[in-house]
Amino acid sequence: METITIAIVGSENEAHTLHMKDLLHEKGARVIVIDTLQYPEHACLSLEQGAADYNGIALSGVNAFYVRTVFYRYPPYDLEARDRQTEVDRDNWYVEYAAERERQSHLASWLCIEAAKGKPVINPIDSFDMHYLKPYQIDLLRRNEIPVPMTLVTNDQEALRTFAKRFKKVVYKPLSGGAPCQELVPGDLSEERLERLHAAPVLFQEYIEGENIRVYVMGAKVVSSHRIQSMAVDYRGHEEGYTRVDLPEPVKQMCLTAVRVCRMKFSGIDLIKTKTGKYVFLECNPSPMFLGIVQATGEPLDRYFADYLLETARGRA
Repeated sequence: METITIAIVGSENEAHTLHMKDLLHEKGARVIVIDTLQYPEHACLSLEQGAADYNGIALSGVNAFYVRTVFYRYPPYDLEARDRQTEVDRDNWYVEYAAERERQSHLASWLCIEAAKGKPVINPIDSFDMHYLKPYQIDLLRRNEIPVPMTLVTNDQEALRTFAKRFKKVVYKPLSGGAPCQELVPGDLSEERLERLHAAPVLFQEYIEGENIRVYVMGAKVVSSHRIQSMAVDYRGHEEGYTRVDLPEPVKQMCLTAVRVCRMKFSGIDLIKTKTGKYVFLECNPSPMFLGIVQATGEPLDRYFADYLLETARGRA
């Protein structure tokens, strides 16, 4: 029997990458980890006439790619933030900016080429843009008749004041991710705070009160759904417990539609179930974490996913 080869695009030291590497090995697969955190300083990726090579390993024999993370970030503009992370040459910062653009172009082009050749890529690189382009994803879901919160994206002070008056509670978060969702409080509407809107727009939403639900979709199947207990506005990092829940069939179908229109094959979907029983969609995640739920509940999401990767690689999923 031919050995299946899975390439995990991520980092050798990232927990999900390491866990899935070991699990796929256990199931008899050959695994190649393509460490994009090390690229380009400490790893080599070559692309010639559509054929890719990583550190001297030809990738033509890979049956499927799992894109855990490509560290695919848009070029850095916040020099203050960058300076806190690493030393930045402020006189020549554009050199770093230009190098990052070239890095991204190479990685994205390579993964697009693999997908165009018919290789399964989970998830396609363009689906990662959905995490960065949150207003676009929200509008895409809305136009496909999937319930989403009332949303305003603006740098206009008066537009925000008008929006905030319409709802009992409003939350806000970055358009491109990278910071938690927070409640809009009266102090945020002070002249000093509002003046900051001129520096960059912000995504504001009606706060939807209810139960946090995390749903996992693999291919054309909803494989798991849990209620997440948390007192925080943004439950990430503040989980107090998980309870398995069954979703109504129409909601499952909406989950499958959401993943499809966002061009994902594997996704973690965040929902809110209101007191009236309505389900409101917050976001589809292109590379969701799942080890926390595996460890907390014992539900083998990791094994479901390993089996899905192998079946996809064999052309059966």
